[in-house]
Amino acid sequence: MLVRAALVLTLLLGLSVPVLAAPVPTARDEALRLAPTDCAIVLVVQNLRDHMTALSESPFAAWFPTSAHGKHLLNSDDFKKFTDGATPVLGALGLTPTDLFHDIIGDAVVFAYAPAPAGNPKGERSVILIRPRKPDALAKVLDALNDIQMKSKELKSLIERKSSGEVYFERQKPDGPSDFYCFRDGVFAFSQSEPDIKAVIERDRGAKDKPPVLVERLTKLGVADAAAVVLVNPRALDLELTAKIKNANPDEKGFLTKFAEVWTATDAAALYLSVEKDVELGVSLHFTPEKLPVGLKPWIVGERTPSALWSSVPDNALLALAGRAKVNDIIDVLAALAPMNGKPGVRETLEQTLGPVVGKDKLSLVLEALGPDAVVWAAPPAKGATVPVVVAALKVQTDGPKGAEASKALVQALEYGFQVVRIAYNASHKDQIELKEEKDGDAVIKSLASDGFPAGVRPCFALKSGYLLVSSSPDAIKSFRAPANDAKSGGDVPLARFNAVSARDYLTAHAPQLAKLLAEAGAGDEMALTAQLGVLAAVLEPIDKVELLTRGDANGLKVMLRVKTAKPLKK
Repeated sequence: MLVRAALVLTLLLGLSVPVLAAPVPTARDEALRLAPTDCAIVLVVQNLRDHMTALSESPFAAWFPTSAHGKHLLNSDDFKKFTDGATPVLGALGLTPTDLFHDIIGDAVVFAYAPAPAGNPKGERSVILIRPRKPDALAKVLDALNDIQMKSKELKSLIERKSSGEVYFERQKPDGPSDFYCFRDGVFAFSQSEPDIKAVIERDRGAKDKPPVLVERLTKLGVADAAAVVLVNPRALDLELTAKIKNANPDEKGFLTKFAEVWTATDAAALYLSVEKDVELGVSLHFTPEKLPVGLKPWIVGERTPSALWSSVPDNALLALAGRAKVNDIIDVLAALAPMNGKPGVRETLEQTLGPVVGKDKLSLVLEALGPDAVVWAAPPAKGATVPVVVAALKVQTDGPKGAEASKALVQALEYGFQVVRIAYNASHKDQIELKEEKDGDAVIKSLASDGFPAGVRPCFALKSGYLLVSSSPDAIKSFRAPANDAKSGGDVPLARFNAVSARDYLTAHAPQLAKLLAEAGAGDEMALTAQLGVLAAVLEPIDKVELLTRGDANGLKVMLRVKTAKPLKK
């Protein structure tokens, strides 16, 4: 008996292995299997029901109606008009919002679009595909809609037609083109183009055991699980780009030609929205690396390295931007992208403008010494001040005779610039600017001081610990500490960071004083500016932090805008 049970269990396990291993098509896959693969743009929205449920049960949903901004929004006339307008429309179709989001559009919605080709303005194509949770519910909504439009004379007739023996419907109108739709294996397809509906039927007759091409593109781009994706097919837009280059003026043609080289190397692209505990809006690109221009390839593909200077940014900084690149490399890229129209190139322009200040014989040394790490941030003002403290830091190679010579030329150039500003200001103002100097260890801080400056503002610079520092406050330079060079490549690399909590606290505490300064600078009426700054502080209430990040590998690139809300969007 025991042996027989073991044999039966073994047989059942053996039979279950291939079943468990076989991928189960998702609602998104079923819809994308019927979508055209040659369209320029394909919008995919998936798992809306799950996202809506998770959001409704989240800490954010419980908190938002109690917040000042939430109360204002939910009690606003615009929100009331929207809800009042949507209710009768859904009611006429026999729907509730829950029915709509849970049973009809909650699983997967796809919209595929191809622009009209040149010379054929009527050649525009589009098709909508919906994989409803309850196909019968959508069928009832269609019947109700057809009935309403027949009674209102918006629809002349509904005709059943066939293609390859399969049924589809034509919605004939008194004026204008017909609409067409069909159901295929629980997927609803709608289009103003009869050939596109027939094509859906033909695709449904094709192989069903392979992953859809569009799903493979989503997977390749790393956005297959995103809540919403705008998938772009570069090859469908090649002719349009070629025509744009042909008709471009000389100033644009050089840049567009270089852009076309990158575009040709782009296999797929997507704009996506991901909703988890945070919100992420991003762009994902996939390339054929060997087709990329040699000079631009390192900037487009490959792992990124974060700037070591991120560790120097205060936690309460309102805004910070940081990157890692040699200045000379940036100039080379700009030169490659600049139009070739007989005008001076990027380096020639720099030689003409900066050469006389730095020294034409030293400019190349200075440019070679700058980078790769750079950062700029704005922090809350010191006590008694109104204007945020701004700091910029740039790595300078100071080692060896060439480094020392470059550093000296750089400091002399900056001091010259400060002197020019001082002389120009003093010539037209009653209050006068002084150029002051103070020591900070081995560093020398040079600053402009005047009673006419806002409290806490003293533009200054110094070369400290191998970094060129420019700031609105000498105290910020004194508190700067050089970071350890231990940044590692790979993963998500931050480019910019906005601290909404710090920004809101700053606006709440300083709005009247800031509005007064802005009004004195000619930015507008003081009372109006105070009110606008108050509104901005309220708008920031639901947000904790916003980050701009990038991620790269050998074949692709992602740029992401990640928003952390005041409370998580999911449990």
